[in-house]
Amino acid sequence: MTALTTTPAKPRDRRAAFTLPGAYRAVLLQHRISLWITLGLFALAAAALIADRLWVAHAADVFASTDCSISNHMGGCGGPVRGYLDAELQFNRNLDYMGMTILVLPCLIGAFVAGPLIARDLETGTYKLAWTQSLTPGRWLAARLTLSAAVVVAGVSLLAAVQRWAWTTGPAAEYTRAPWYERAIYGSVGPVAIAYALLGLAVGALSAVLLRHTLRAMSATLAVMIGAVTMLPLARPHLWATETVTWSRTYPPATPDFAYPAERGMLTSDGSRLPETLCWKPDREPDPCYAEHQVTGWYSDFHPSSHFWPLQLVETGLVLALAAAATYAAFRLLRHRTA
Repeated sequence: MTALTTTPAKPRDRRAAFTLPGAYRAVLLQHRISLWITLGLFALAAAALIADRLWVAHAADVFASTDCSISNHMGGCGGPVRGYLDAELQFNRNLDYMGMTILVLPCLIGAFVAGPLIARDLETGTYKLAWTQSLTPGRWLAARLTLSAAVVVAGVSLLAAVQRWAWTTGPAAEYTRAPWYERAIYGSVGPVAIAYALLGLAVGALSAVLLRHTLRAMSATLAVMIGAVTMLPLARPHLWATETVTWSRTYPPATPDFAYPAERGMLTSDGSRLPETLCWKPDREPDPCYAEHQVTGWYSDFHPSSHFWPLQLVETGLVLALAAAATYAAFRLLRHRTA
């Protein structure tokens, strides 16, 4: 009887489990330098803000260990006071710079996706090689958008998390910290930042498939996204029900501290609302105007700080819906043109 022999199975290469499918691997190899540079810039910006946050905390500790105060800069206290104030002022400026950077990121992301990532291949015809290798146009576009979305979500999430940490924990003793509803802060410390970045990616893809020309697609994407990040936030005060406070006519209109003012004006005896500027005339006293319109008080509609997350989530959902619609349109248009 012949003895049975078995050949030991070769050990499975663990790297195979993490190998990307061919379409995704091709995109990664083709654009790996740009993608790595993008991730590196995200990490560098986050590290810079973290370093500044730690530095201002160190400056505050050093200043607290002295016998000096902001109001007392005599007797050798001028240097410590200036050092601490300079550190705090620069920290607040860097928060604003980071917030504005995150606000313009959707425009830059959309331009990159529209131009170098998609439109250039469509313009030069290099996409034909991929489509002849059993790769459908839909998978070709999906690979580009999926990898781009992964980089965008990871990078913007990192920046938003660091920005929120620095803004909520940093000192604000001498220089007033920007309120939560200020555009550069609101748009950079929550999921709204990620939603707008994905909208930029989707608009870039649609522009590239529609125009098939690198410069025209980049220009169109920039125009659309500049309009989006400028105009869409104008609807922000109306995305959630406001709260209202009223004052008697002898008091000026006001809004509670840390609240997002939405609308304010005058109240009449029958409860009607009038614009606050109606009786503000440089050439006459306001009292006759108050009497004429039977003004009895003031009102102020506002969002308290507790409305931050409801407003963020509603706006995020709306922006993501627009991004999904643009992405769907890009795939439908690509399928129609390659049918």
